[in-house]
Parts: sequence; structure tokens; C-alpha cells
Amino acid sequence: MRKNSIFQYVLLATATSVVSSTACLAAGGPASFDGNQLPLQIVDRVSVDGPDYDKLQREDLTRDNEIGPRRFAVSRSISATPANHGTWEHMSDGRMLWRLSIDARGSLNVNLGFEEWNLPASGEAWISSANGDWVLNPITAEDNNSSNELWTALIPSDQALIEVSMDAEDRDHFIENTTLTHINVGYRGLGSDGGTRGTSESCNVDVICPLGDNWRDEIPSVGLIIIGGSGACTGAMINNTFQDETPYFLTADHCGISASNDQTVVVYWNFENSYCRTPGSNDSGGNGNGNLNQVTTGGSTILANGSNSDYCLIRLNNSPNPAYKVTFSGWNRSSSTPSQGAGIHHPNSAEKRISSVDAVYSQGPYWIVNWGEGRTYFGSSGSPLYDANYRIVGQLYGGSSFCDNDQNDVYGKLSTSWTGLRDYLDPTGSNAVTLDTLNPYDGSGNGGVCCVGDTCFVVPQENCGCSSCTWYPDQTCATVDCSVVIVTGACCLESGQCLSNQTPEACADADGDYQGDDSSCADVNCPQPEPTGACCVNGNCVSDLTAAECAAGSGDYQGNDTSCDFVDCDAVGDYVEFHHVIVGENLVPGIGPNWTVDIMAALLPGNRIDAVAGNSAQSKVLSATNGFYQNPNGGPLSTDINPNFYAFVPELEWDSRVTIGALDQTGAPFGENALGSVGVDWTQFENGGTLDVDNGTWYVLPDDDQGNALPFVSNDCSSQEGVLIARLTVNDLDSNVSIEALLQGRDGLGNTWQDAANYSFDYEAIVDCNGNNVSDACDIANGDSQDADGNGVPDECDDSDCPGDADGDGDSDVDDVLLVLGNFGGNGEGDVDGDNDVDVDDILIVLAAFGDC
Repeated sequence: MRKNSIFQYVLLATATSVVSSTACLAAGGPASFDGNQLPLQIVDRVSVDGPDYDKLQREDLTRDNEIGPRRFAVSRSISATPANHGTWEHMSDGRMLWRLSIDARGSLNVNLGFEEWNLPASGEAWISSANGDWVLNPITAEDNNSSNELWTALIPSDQALIEVSMDAEDRDHFIENTTLTHINVGYRGLGSDGGTRGTSESCNVDVICPLGDNWRDEIPSVGLIIIGGSGACTGAMINNTFQDETPYFLTADHCGISASNDQTVVVYWNFENSYCRTPGSNDSGGNGNGNLNQVTTGGSTILANGSNSDYCLIRLNNSPNPAYKVTFSGWNRSSSTPSQGAGIHHPNSAEKRISSVDAVYSQGPYWIVNWGEGRTYFGSSGSPLYDANYRIVGQLYGGSSFCDNDQNDVYGKLSTSWTGLRDYLDPTGSNAVTLDTLNPYDGSGNGGVCCVGDTCFVVPQENCGCSSCTWYPDQTCATVDCSVVIVTGACCLESGQCLSNQTPEACADADGDYQGDDSSCADVNCPQPEPTGACCVNGNCVSDLTAAECAAGSGDYQGNDTSCDFVDCDAVGDYVEFHHVIVGENLVPGIGPNWTVDIMAALLPGNRIDAVAGNSAQSKVLSATNGFYQNPNGGPLSTDINPNFYAFVPELEWDSRVTIGALDQTGAPFGENALGSVGVDWTQFENGGTLDVDNGTWYVLPDDDQGNALPFVSNDCSSQEGVLIARLTVNDLDSNVSIEALLQGRDGLGNTWQDAANYSFDYEAIVDCNGNNVSDACDIANGDSQDADGNGVPDECDDSDCPGDADGDGDSDVDDVLLVLGNFGGNGEGDVDGDNDVDVDDILIVLAAFGDC
């Protein structure tokens, strides 16, 4: 792979003058320009049909609204070799010259495709317009690539000239390895005006305008890409964690690059207007003055692509000429929705523009983008979408935005594409979520410079790791004296990567762990970061968590390197459901039959409650058929209940109140009670009636412990985790209680949830002999208490001293023996040992205890 671009326009004509052939030769040029060769008129010519403009324009009315690259040319297939086409001549220096004239009359531009191309070592090729006004930089054997193909940049003329000079002994090699297969005839230029320059809608903003000021490092990374000599899209060079300037180029899958045509790729750089045209003006909507004189040819290699998020990553076979100062955009693979950002693109394949993001929405594998300033247009496909931190988060798929509307565009998510991109953009295995833009031509952008021996270089810190390299953070080559030797050592980064030859200051600046003076990465084992993946919590997916972080949030870890874009977390129907726990019967004397109950909000594991609310869609209702008991010394909230008054007003303990977690002012069973209330009219509830409001809330703050769930046993004997919502004393044992409300809380990872719930229940008498606030029936059913004799009384409460008394008359006698024998083989009466089987064991127990108890 060559580091320099093989083609660059040598502009022999300007807007005001034409440079003579003599002047061209002074700077170097085609051999035929010296005037000593055969006249062009007698050079062998290949002619192809020009464009059928009417037919093509009719087709484009449909094509331009379809997903695909913007077509600007059509291909004419031929098979022309130096053996059967072209004119051979001997040059005065003994070399051979082959020339072929191309005639595509009526076309606006032409470009050529050689599906066989391999120049001999002595070869030099020039491709120009027939009149010599436009000449591409010379092509040599150094520009040969493994595909043995050559696809040229555009010549803004309908007639072109190919000429190749070589040593005489290399003539056969050239003949055997050269076939011109495509003459691509342009019917519109890189824009809509028909010329090589083009126009885009007037509302678009030139990148040189103030809107682009914060994006100066990213703008040079964006290029206009030509595929197959006939289609145009936009894309961008993209950085990798080695930060080694590998020419990775990201564009859209629908631009049509594949393994069969990736060698046809040509990229134009810095095609921009030289001044800021006022958006909305005729000037902005007209022809720009950008130059198409910075171009990289040589094709590419497709590395990864996918239609789901419409991405395509290629590696250019030749790196851009350093004189172009092409940068490498950073990226953000997080699935978090960006709030602001920009799009940089070539609308209508014209001069580069920038559009500001107004809003972004997530929709599956795509970002839906609404614009502030600027829009996109045909030809913008594949262009990068950046977040507010100047990192690529996606590439343009399509959309409906034009200057005359406020509609949206659609970008494929880089986070969705990451599975295909990861091996190339994170070759170090750092598992980085973000990477900043690399500007190799700005030392400040690298955060420092690298001394290699006595010489200073502007490279990323990651590339400053050789045995004689020393990294100087926050410096430029103008401020560093590389002749000064300082002590360095190995540095372990959080990513697990080891950097050699780092000063302690440089290591600290990189948030690394300095391994000591003269230490080497060869002798250091840097701790590797714990892998991350997707985590399912309550039906929601959270990316980039470790297994431990996921477990701490009561989530289900989906595996290392998994992504929420490819994980289907099973939806959870409800975040909360109400249960009740009956506290007691007739705890308030003198008011007739009554019962006290706690209403609990049962939650999913790891969840908590922050608020109980109501709104226009979901009222907050708390009712009892015959009303609630309200003590005049209490109030509607648990913060109104002072336990210090229980000694004087015992009934206050059973006052009806709402809460979150805490039972009274003390905050029991938590340390304090921070319950608050806003917007609720308590009047009817405080008078013993129904609470029914469609606004207001009672709440605690997210860091108040009382919102956290505690274990409890519901009246249905199920074990739950939940939060106390209300303690109510209900009038009359036949009263029905109902509650409905909108509840809000957070899961174990801090994500907010909201859910509506409703519940209705009646009184059921309970016995709680052991005073643990759980009915005896539930204690026995859940195995928390034993009932050896099966009498429904937990053994710890059963004070019977007569284990053989099967008939319960206070002694163990013949009647008990007869009762056991009469039910022998059954499982009811006579089962004195409580094993659900009346058998010999029961007779033995009766006989052992025979007599008075």
C-alpha cells in the first residue's frame, strides 16, 4: 500500500487562461506535448455513443427518489488493448509510446475503467483531455495494485487521450496486461448543472461558514466517492484504536460497493466552496467554485457491510496524498441517543456542506434526524452523522428532508453496525465505546508529540511505542527538544493496552498506571478490563455493563460483547402489583366492627418506588365500602402519626394514612421518614371517605431509603418484595377495599419506570399466634412453622401435653385407640403424628401416652 495518492489533477486551465503546452512541459507532462509525435488527428480513436439525455433524465425522475448512489454517467463497455487499438511510436530517446484517443461526443465528462492494468517498471501513463486542458498526474508501476485494475478520475470533456511511454523491452508486458473495458460517459456533472461542478439546494451551508468552525478536524475526513465510474455517494475516513492512519472509509451499503466493484472506487477530497455563501441566497443555490483537484484512485477493498443498518466499510488501496491533510473521524458506538450534532456531506455531489442537528430519535437500527440549519440531498447518501462530541454515530440511509420542508432523514446506527466494524475500528481489542478524531497534521489534536531519537513527529500517543520513542504530552515539535534524554517506562492504560517509553507525566495524562523507570511492555502484564455486554432489566436493555454491574441491578447479563441492537429482552408485563396484609381485627374499640390492613406494592427484584400519583389518564383512588377510621389526632400521611402519643391516644396507632415505606414519623422500619405530598386534596379522605383525585402525588426522593423494597408475606401466602403504600383501618368486616394509582420508581440500574395498578379485596379473618405479622396458615403453608399434629396451630403455639389424645378429651385411652383403628389407612382423624397417614405409628403414640394427661 502506498502512502501517497496516485492521482492528482494538474489543472492546466484556469477560469481565465489556458496554460500553453510549453509551460506544461516545464512542469512535466505527457511526452506528446513536446510536439515531436504524430498529430492527434491520426492517432487511433475509439468512439462510443454519448448520453441519451432525454431518456436518462426521465429515468432519473424515478432513480433520484430511490435508494442508491446518485447516477451521473452511464458505462459503455468495450475491449481495447494495445494489441488491437491505439497507435505505437518510437520516441527520440529510444522508448516506445502508445496513444489511444477517446471520443464520446456530446458527453459532459468521461472517466475510464481498465479491468486489466499492470504497468511495467519503466512505464509512465498520462490521461488528459484531448486538448490538453486537463491532465491527471502521471501513473507509474508504483501505482499498480493487487487487483490489476485502474479506474480514473473524471475528465471534464467529451474527448480524452491516453498515452503510455515505456522502455522498448517492456512493450510486450504492457500489451499483455492492459485492457480498457469501460468508457463512462457523463450526462451530468458532480452536481445538477451539467458541468463538473454542481449545485445543491440554497438552504444548505458551506463548510467554510461559521457553522463549520467547531468541526474543522472532521470536515477534511469527508469525501465524495465515485463507484463504477457512474455513481456518487458521500463517506468519511474513520479512525481506529491503533490510530495508525489506516485508510478505512465508512459509507452506506446502498451505495452499492461490493467485492466485484470495490476496485472502481475513486474519492475526491476537500471539494468545497472557497467562501461562505449566504444560506437561502441565489448564490448558495448556484454553482460553487470548489476544485476537484484532490483525488485518490487505486480502488479499495470491501471489509464489512450490512443492509440492516446500511453500512459499508472499505479500506482504500492508496492513502490520500499528505498534502490533502485528510483526517480520520472519531466514533461513538454507544446506543444512547445523541441530543445534538451535525451532518457533513456532498448534496447533489456538489461542494461539501454541513447541516446542524435539531433533534434525534431512535428507531430500531436507525437514527431519525430532524435538522436545524441545512438539509441533505441526492448524493449525500453514506455521509456521516456526528454527535455533539464530534464522533460519528451513523451514516445516511435516506430521508425526505429538502429545503422546502421540515421532514426527517434516516441514518444507520454505528452501534448496530459494530459487530461488523469492531475488528477493524478496534484492532487493539480495547473495547472502547468512543474514539476521538485523529488529525495527523495538528500536534495539539494528538495531545502531544513523539521524539524518535533526535527527531520530532506528530503521531498519536499509541504510535509512540518504539524502543527509541518518547512521548511528550501537551507539547508541539516547536516546544520539544528531542536531544534531551529523559527516563521513561511502560504505561498500562485502562483499556489493558501497554504503551512503551512513556514519561510518568505522559502516563498520568493518559490516565494510565506507570510501571516504573526503564520498564518495558515486553515484561509487563497490564490488567485487562472486565468485558461488557448487554443487560436485560425489567424488559429493558442496557448496553456496555459488566456482568457484576448487571447483577447489581438485578439484571440478566446477555454475554460478553453482546449489544442491545441484537438482544430481545423479554418484555415484562407489570412493574408493580398491589397486595394486602391484614394486621388485625377490632383494634379500635368503640366504633363497631373494624379491621386494619397494610396495602403493599409488590415490585420486581431490585426495583424501588419514588412516587404514588394520579393524572388525567389514571386517577388515584383509595376507597372502602363503609369508609375508613380517621383519628382526629392524626393526618393523611405517615409523617402525621407520632408514636409518642400512643400512650395517651392508643387509637392513633390505627389511624388510616398513606405512605411510602415508613409506618410513622420515626421512619420505622427505616431511619427517618422523608415522605412529601403535593397537589392532593385530602379533605374527603380525612373525613373517612374515598380518596379520588386525578392530580397530585405523595413521594420520596430517589436517595431516600424508605422507597426500597423489603420482603413481606401477602395475605395469599406468597412471599414478595415490596413497599408499604398505606395502613388503613376499615369500618365493618364486610367492607370491600379498592385502590388504583399510577406509581413511579427506578430499577436496580437507576432507570425510571412508571406503571398503573389496581386492586380490590375483602376481609378474611386471620390468626397470628406467634405475632410475626404473618397468619398462622401462611406460616405453615410456607414452611416457616411446623404443625406436627395437623391441627392448624403452629407447633410453637400448640401447648398440648397429650400427644396420644386423638379425640381431644384430655386423656389417652381406649376411645383414642378405637378412633385410630376406625380410621386406619386414612389421613384424617386419628393421625396424631400429623404425617397424613393413620397407621401403626399413631397406635403406638396413643399406647405410649396411655392414661390421664
